Amino acid sequence: MIGLFKAKYGWELKILGFVPDNEIFENILKNRGIDDVDHFFSMGKEVLADPFLFVDMHKAVSRILQAISAQEKILIFGDYDCDGISAIAVLYRALKQAGALVEFDLPDRFNDGYGLSIKAVDDIIRKEIKLLITVDNGITSNEEVAKLSDAGIDTIITDHHETIGSPPDALAILHTKFSPNYPFKELAGVGISYKLATAVLNDDLDDLLDLVMIGTVADLVLLQGENQALVNLGLAQLKKTTNLGLRKLLMYSHLDQINVTAIAFKIAPKINSSGRLGKAKDAVRLLISESDEEVNRLILDIEANHSIRKELTDDAYRECEKMVDVNNNVLVLSSANLHEGVIGICAQKIAEKYQKSTCVICTGEDQIGKGSMRSFAQEDILNLLNQSSDLLIRYGGHSQAAGLAIAINDIPAFRHRLNSISDVKQRPKIKVDMQVRVADISIATIKQLEKLSFFTAKFLFTDMVIIKKMMMTDKHTKLIISDGDKTIEAIAFNNLEYFYRLEEGDTINLVGGISINTWRNTETMQILIEDVSCDAFQVLDLRDQIRFFGAQEILKRMEETVIIDDTIINAEFDLNRIMDQFHPTTVVLGYSEKAKVIDQLFCKDTIGLLYRLIETQSEITIGELEKISQQPTWVVQPVVQIFRDLNLINIIDEKITIISPTIKQNLQNSVTYNKIMTARQQVDFLTNESQQTIKKYFTNMMEA
Repeated sequence: MIGLFKAKYGWELKILGFVPDNEIFENILKNRGIDDVDHFFSMGKEVLADPFLFVDMHKAVSRILQAISAQEKILIFGDYDCDGISAIAVLYRALKQAGALVEFDLPDRFNDGYGLSIKAVDDIIRKEIKLLITVDNGITSNEEVAKLSDAGIDTIITDHHETIGSPPDALAILHTKFSPNYPFKELAGVGISYKLATAVLNDDLDDLLDLVMIGTVADLVLLQGENQALVNLGLAQLKKTTNLGLRKLLMYSHLDQINVTAIAFKIAPKINSSGRLGKAKDAVRLLISESDEEVNRLILDIEANHSIRKELTDDAYRECEKMVDVNNNVLVLSSANLHEGVIGICAQKIAEKYQKSTCVICTGEDQIGKGSMRSFAQEDILNLLNQSSDLLIRYGGHSQAAGLAIAINDIPAFRHRLNSISDVKQRPKIKVDMQVRVADISIATIKQLEKLSFFTAKFLFTDMVIIKKMMMTDKHTKLIISDGDKTIEAIAFNNLEYFYRLEEGDTINLVGGISINTWRNTETMQILIEDVSCDAFQVLDLRDQIRFFGAQEILKRMEETVIIDDTIINAEFDLNRIMDQFHPTTVVLGYSEKAKVIDQLFCKDTIGLLYRLIETQSEITIGELEKISQQPTWVVQPVVQIFRDLNLINIIDEKITIISPTIKQNLQNSVTYNKIMTARQQVDFLTNESQQTIKKYFTNMMEA
């Protein structure tokens, strides 16, 4: 079977059968284990666990209060992502409120990499810091903590990342893994920072809950239990926030409503963008500032950083696409033309598009590459890195996302190692909430889902016919589809495969979310495509030169596709034989220079010219004939075969000589000539008829 457009994922449907509109919401709740929706979205402080259930919380609080009393210098050392930035802001504001002499710092992602480093430790020692508190990092900083201890500096670690080996010998470690009595294990870095802050001040610190919520949402932790309670409380606080920086962020983000979706897709990316450009301190200052003047200046920088980050991501993604080798099990892409701040985003996008775990490495002049890796199909990439540790300078992360540093000379060996040990063979799964009919869904139901931020809800739509397709801004695909009763738009962002691999008239099944699109005060539903399959025979129309060459990368990933016009010309001029041999489920009508000129080159004038040129020579090779006639091989060779069919020439040792004919020959007596004439008709048909007519022709041919 050739070219069948299969779904990228295995679809795990949680509810069988079509679900009517009035049961959609309750089934979404059921699929997420929510028995009482009012309770789930109103959970608050009663759900929050006692911070002193952390094993070392008493020790940490005692040391901080001691530092505050003695006015010792305290340094909060964080991370440059949104979770780390918000964790710094929460603890900084709390300790300032408690009267602490406190500063903050975080690594420069370009010069320092992730987490606490020896360079940072040396700076801390020079600054005469007496107490260091890490937030959202530190759990693997054994050497750094030891050096701080030798210098007489105490360290309190608050972190939620995976450990590698034994933990550092710190004064206190606040990590759910090392606190068996703490009931909720999925707190983000900002959640643990908040727990420490409330314990130090013996206060709920309501005014900091908006920051806690943003970091929690941004870090994609499990939104259940205590995390959900923090999100509920934080959303309520954000709507009345007194934080000057957050108020400016809200103003510049033009949100329709304040919910988890808005935080995840509007607010958190802006905070993250500064970190990706090495300007994370600007984001921290925005969130801790009490100056209107400073906030007004910083918000402009934050907005500019976000725009730059998007441009850099687009450029880096295009660069990565050029390096993809689809024959590899794991993609390792390295280039000096990549911006380090966006390699994580690119790794995620490439992994999703090519369905392979991906590592994107930015190589610099110091012969050290800095990489970001993302998993696909639940492959444990931390395990892959553990097995490749001899090739790495450093690495860290978890099973689905990791960072690393590597000598540039070791990248080829690293690529080979990952490909040799990766054993992911199964198709990844995607959980689908339910199957629905487009005509049955109401805008009111979608609004209800959007209000409560169920943006992860996925629906199955079957037997949808493509009415129209279009490309948006050269990188998105929009399909107008119908189930026979209702027409709806379906959008695939940052994906042109569906534009090139689907045609008007195709019947598809698709999985996606549903959202409301508002245009000129009119609300319509649209599907946000996650995955598509087309189980029926397809004819793809890529006869336009620009479209054909734009689809080249996608065509390379299609298995054994027939590009039909060149195939006819190159394969003995027999379309029927080709169809009988391959039985394709996908036929591609490609752009062909040959198809444009086949009528001119296989006319009687051209055939006569070639014969006369042979006549003028005592003997001639095919190569010589091509040269003096200025005709291509694919024309000269079959015409020479016509002359052989008609017994007009001899070919001995590749030399062509004329046989004087006793009678005038009719070209139609040549089998080769008749094949060419049939091919001319077939190519003309494939070149000039509509896609729908050609599809019907092939369908009838295969049925016959």
